[in-house]
Amino acid sequence: MCLVNNVTKVNTATSQITQKGNDVRMRCAVYIRVSTDKDEQKASLKYQKELFYRYIEEKGWDIYEFYVDVQTGTTGKRKNLQKMIEEAQAKKFDIILAKELSRLARNGELSYKIKNICENQGIHIITLDNAINTLTGNTNMFGLYAWMYEQESQNTSNRVKETLRTRAKKGLFKGSNPPYGYEVREGTLYVRDDITSSIVKRIFEST
Repeated sequence: MCLVNNVTKVNTATSQITQKGNDVRMRCAVYIRVSTDKDEQKASLKYQKELFYRYIEEKGWDIYEFYVDVQTGTTGKRKNLQKMIEEAQAKKFDIILAKELSRLARNGELSYKIKNICENQGIHIITLDNAINTLTGNTNMFGLYAWMYEQESQNTSNRVKETLRTRAKKGLFKGSNPPYGYEVREGTLYVRDDITSSIVKRIFEST
């Protein structure tokens, strides 16, 4: 074991729950997800880790591992989420901690898959927004939150698609970064007035 911010980090998969007086030291799997690797999201990663360190220290529990993904929550094909699910099936920890249920999943099927695995293995799920806490029996709203986050994700997707369609109809550039040799002015692509345009012409002429 090693100490991180005064919180015990469990390094071996064979570690068991230990007792100190009447206090049970729970092994915590901490799941953190952000959607992009932009600077503000990187700051969010750091902030979330600090939240979990404080929470776990206050409880007197142990950190089993941090599982971090930079990806959308609508898909289950996230490397570290899959790793956490596999280790949950092997009962390598006692609690899954997440900032909110949407960090784990933004679709109902995946939410219930994680829930069922945890129930079968005797693993608890706790979200720091106090919406879910199976340790205290706070599970009545699980279905509602799973549905709500799935609907929120679908609505966001629909809004983005509609925005892109509208821009396309107006002949506006839909991307974030213009192709090499071009620049965006008021939403429209223009050939750059510099050496880059001649470089592009030479590339096409040489092929």
